[in-house]
Amino acid sequence: MSNRRRRGFTFIEILVAMLFMGILSAIAIPRYRGYKERAYLATMRSDLGHMRIAEEEYFAEHLVYVTDTAALDFRTTSTVRVALSATDPIAGYRAVATHLLLPGQQCATSVGKDAVGVASGMIVCGPVPTGSGTLGGGGGQVP
Repeated sequence: MSNRRRRGFTFIEILVAMLFMGILSAIAIPRYRGYKERAYLATMRSDLGHMRIAEEEYFAEHLVYVTDTAALDFRTTSTVRVALSATDPIAGYRAVATHLLLPGQQCATSVGKDAVGVASGMIVCGPVPTGSGTLGGGGGQVP
C-alpha cells in the first residue's frame, strides 16, 4: 500500500467555510439595507434642496410661489417624486418628496406661512403618517 494523501477538502472543512460565509452575510445584509435607505433619504433631501432653489428663483422673478414642478427650472432624480402645495402662493409653499424604492418614508420642506412647527426651509424626513399622506411638522429630522 502506498502512503498517498488525498487532495481536496473534507466535508467538515467545507461546512465550516459555509457557516463562516453565512455569518458574514447575516451581518452584511442588514447593514447594506441601512446604507441604501440612507442613500435614498439623501437623494430626496438633495432634490428638495434643488427644488427650493428653483422656487426662490421663480419667486424672485414672478413674486409668487408655484405649485407646478414643470414650471420650475429643475429636475428630480428618476426615482423621486416631489409634490408642491400652497395655502397662499404669495406667502409660502410646502413640498413633499417620496422615493419609489423607499415606501413608507418621505421628506418635506416648507417656506413662509406653510412652515408650521419647523424652521422655514428646513428639510425634515420621516415615516409617512397614516391618514394624511404627508409628513407633518413633528417628523424626525435626518441629519
